[in-house]
Amino acid sequence: MGAVVFCNIAWMKRYRGITDDDQPRNGGAFVKENNDAMESMNFLPYQDMCYGYVQQKGYKLCLERLDRTASRADVLDDVTVVWVATGDEGSRIIGWYENAKMYRNCQEFEDGSCYYFVTKVADAYRIPVKKRDFPVPRASQEGKGRGMGQSNVWYADSDFARGLYIPKVLDYLEEMRQECRIAGFTIEERKKKTSISNKTNEELLNMATDASDDGDVLAALQITNQVLFQEESPCGFIRVFRGLGLEAMYCYDDAIESYNDALEHFTEDEVENRLDVDAKEKLSRLYRLTGKNFLAWHMEEEIFSAYREEKNNAGMVGSLIEMMSIAAEEKDFGRMKKLIADFDDIGTQFRADDVKYYREVLKKEGLM
Repeated sequence: MGAVVFCNIAWMKRYRGITDDDQPRNGGAFVKENNDAMESMNFLPYQDMCYGYVQQKGYKLCLERLDRTASRADVLDDVTVVWVATGDEGSRIIGWYENAKMYRNCQEFEDGSCYYFVTKVADAYRIPVKKRDFPVPRASQEGKGRGMGQSNVWYADSDFARGLYIPKVLDYLEEMRQECRIAGFTIEERKKKTSISNKTNEELLNMATDASDDGDVLAALQITNQVLFQEESPCGFIRVFRGLGLEAMYCYDDAIESYNDALEHFTEDEVENRLDVDAKEKLSRLYRLTGKNFLAWHMEEEIFSAYREEKNNAGMVGSLIEMMSIAAEEKDFGRMKKLIADFDDIGTQFRADDVKYYREVLKKEGLM
């Protein structure tokens, strides 16, 4: 294992993007004022990689503090990044990257999001909220070189850190490895079910939801498996719930199977409440993520028909735009032109700016 660096970020549950039930806190003035944090995506994989951000004054990291030979380097390999955040009990380790690349300068995606670290999903570990119990000392209390200072990056290059603290941290990470994975779960683990007694299905689902909220995705899935196993009714909701758990574990093919299974088990009441349309929207998204555009298109056609039947203009437009995106990716400009005509027939300005983008695409191709 190479160098170790500690990075202080805002406290969140999952770090898969900001949602109503997962807001960043204790992340400094910027987070408080803007209710935003670039590190909110630190455990949201993109193309099988995780990209980590830490707010840093000067926008440069000192690679040479981890490796003296890296004074002229722009990137350092094989770095263990220990993510630290402050919760109700103080500063705690909330996760880590292994075998990461560490960049001197902030890297930026086209959408403006930034990162300093990148690693494979299989080398990223997030600690469930209720298990975040390993304290990180603060230099203001323990003394210089014996904890994190005012900077959000602690290079831990003091004798104390290298000789005493880091070895303890590495032992702890090794102990936590299996229960903190965010990917790489075996088939046996995904199919295993709990055997919790004296609980109704509703109570079990609440337990699964709580486990998921804490970031313990494997426990959530295995509790859901128990519900599905003992569920006597043919309802599809449980299967959708299981699909969401599999998505959270980045097991997209399994999630697709679960959503398709749900479509075959929805009750009349569930169909009346449009749960089947919701499942189809989830399938369309996953088909896109896994490169199955033909299947995504098929789903969107069914979704569009369902929204047209209930005269839901917003739903129809959303589906049309998804199909426009697929057509653009496939360079099927004839189909894109027809979709824009369908949008015009609806007679709404909802998401007109999104459609305008595809009009411009056709103009560049000389088709409008």
